[in-house]
Amino acid sequence: MRYSIASQALCGAITVSALTVPNTQVQKRVQHVDISSFKSFPTADPKVYFDKANATVRDFFKQGIFNDGPMDTSGRWIDRPLAVLEEVSDQLELHFEDLQDKIEDSLEKLQVRDEVHRLKSRRNNPVKDILTFPDFSDFFGKPSSQPNTPNNPNTSNNPSTPSNPNTPSKPNTPSQPNTNTPSQPEQPTKTPDNGKGAGGPGKTSGGSKETAGNGAATCDPSNPNVRFEWSSYSNADRTAFVQAIKCLQGKPSGGSQFTGSTNRYEDLISVHRGMTTDIHQTAAFLVWHRYFVWVFEQLLRDECGFNRAMPWWDETKHAGAFAASDVFTNDWFGNLPAKTSDGQGTCIESGEFAGTTLHVGPGNANENHCLSRAVDESQTAQCNQDFTNTCLSMTTYEDFRDCFELGPHGYGHNGIGAVMAEVSASVGDPVFFMHHLFVDHTFRIWQNANPSRRTTISGCANKANPCTPITLDTTLSSNGLRPDLTVRQIMDTLSGTICYRYDY
Repeated sequence: MRYSIASQALCGAITVSALTVPNTQVQKRVQHVDISSFKSFPTADPKVYFDKANATVRDFFKQGIFNDGPMDTSGRWIDRPLAVLEEVSDQLELHFEDLQDKIEDSLEKLQVRDEVHRLKSRRNNPVKDILTFPDFSDFFGKPSSQPNTPNNPNTSNNPSTPSNPNTPSKPNTPSQPNTNTPSQPEQPTKTPDNGKGAGGPGKTSGGSKETAGNGAATCDPSNPNVRFEWSSYSNADRTAFVQAIKCLQGKPSGGSQFTGSTNRYEDLISVHRGMTTDIHQTAAFLVWHRYFVWVFEQLLRDECGFNRAMPWWDETKHAGAFAASDVFTNDWFGNLPAKTSDGQGTCIESGEFAGTTLHVGPGNANENHCLSRAVDESQTAQCNQDFTNTCLSMTTYEDFRDCFELGPHGYGHNGIGAVMAEVSASVGDPVFFMHHLFVDHTFRIWQNANPSRRTTISGCANKANPCTPITLDTTLSSNGLRPDLTVRQIMDTLSGTICYRYDY
């Protein structure tokens, strides 16, 4: 058989080409990463706090008496009496501020009803519109609380077809809240405006705002931004949210002050790392992280056009089973693999953040490393409702902060593991913000139990010896990502500088 040299060359090329075609299955092989050098978050034995907790007060939180919900313009609940936990002789007692008025009103109605019945019996004539004595249970209409079964998100939007994050979901027409028994959390009814935070006069992080005569922003409690739990968040909003985070990862860093950063999202990691010492296990923990989440929100809105309501994740619904939550799916944050038998993490190759390479961390290093996770469900199990309510039952700010920081907060970080468990650079995993929205939600519920908790704070602002006491005028900084704010501006989520609440 005769054939030319050209034919031989062609056959050889084909042979070589066939041999060098990459095997896609090999390329997608699971990659593990050594996380033995990653520091983990400090945690404490739950029994320490359970022994300290007041069981009766814990039960108040279990019943949802202080859950978030719709308010009137004065900041009073629409769906229940205003309940307040007050300290009396070193014990917390539950008082209902407007209950006496309701009782007196009912007694007056009872007297009128008795008088009508008396006249009816004397005259033997029918009397219309007899007033009936209301059931006292009407006073305690079930507050907005979490459903036993999470609502299904809007499935009409195909998650495999990303929506434009600049296009808000079509808002529904707000309905009048049920003042008796609202059994389900609110559904998103509107898209917030693109608030600019403290970037200019009268600009806040959404909700209904006005500018006072002195130029300070104010917030209407009856119409703030509402942060919606993930199970009530539509697929379109979920897509817009994760794509806005992805947008930050694609923007250049804001400057050399953000050590190690190569993009705008990593600026956030750098800021958190640089302040790690003073924002953990100090009184600044809760207020600084509330501020930090607000800074993150402003970056999403101002630099990536995010114009949806913010989500939050109720981790108590998935305690002990984080990997089963649809937060961790191919459509959103990627999967949550278990820690390997030899203690390694797994690089994430699914979801919106698949193949992410981080450059800030681990620790004080600036090394290229993958976004990895290593779930330990025995630790996520500590993010349960009982532990959360135990922390909520603590009387003082410092006791609540200590309980929740070393409790569900620390266990949640370590439970997700790998990058999330690496204290200083844990922001590298975008689910960091979902976790801290849960932390901030719990903080707000604790504050709801007494108005004074929004205007007072105590403890150490840092770990110096002697430490600097924290005050309402203590400055909270993000190293220039957004303007510094004071504790006073952040302590109350309806202060005007910030303007939001949660759906329950």
